[in-house]
Formats: sequence, C-alpha cells, structure tokens
Amino acid sequence: MMKKSIKISCPGGLEPRPIAELVQVASKYESKIYLETDTKRVNAKSIMGMMSLNLVNGDLLTVSADGNDEEGAMEEIQCFLKGKLNLVS
Repeated sequence: MMKKSIKISCPGGLEPRPIAELVQVASKYESKIYLETDTKRVNAKSIMGMMSLNLVNGDLLTVSADGNDEEGAMEEIQCFLKGKLNLVS
C-alpha cells in the first residue's frame, strides 16, 4: 500500500470535467485508490464520491493506492493533480 500527500495544482480546481478525467485515470488501474481530505475518504473511481470532495486548487489531500499496479496509479494520479497530465484533446 502506498500513501502520499499531494497539493492540487490544477488551474480552476477540480470541476466536473477534470473530475471525470481523474476518475478515468483511476479506473485504468486494478488497485484500490482513495482520496482523503480532513473530513472525507472517497473511492477515486467513483464520480459521485469525487464530486462530493469539492476540491479546489491549492487543497492538500492524501492519495492511497493498494494493489499490484499501485505504483503506476500513484504516479499518474499525482501527475494529474499537479497539473502535469492533460487528458483534454
């Protein structure tokens, strides 16, 4: 199991479209992936759970991944949250 604190660096925060893209990223992996704030812990593969976090640019959250592909999942999610992965075509 891997856990990492990550500060969101996505201009405009995580609105519905970026959240949907993040759910797509997480869903590519078999690992169980969760995002946690001070008050909530949600499955990163759940669009409704992710929307309930109301994340904005600059928020600090903890990402945890557990499974055989956890390293790849953690790396790609970290890149996304730091604004280094752009899936919009």
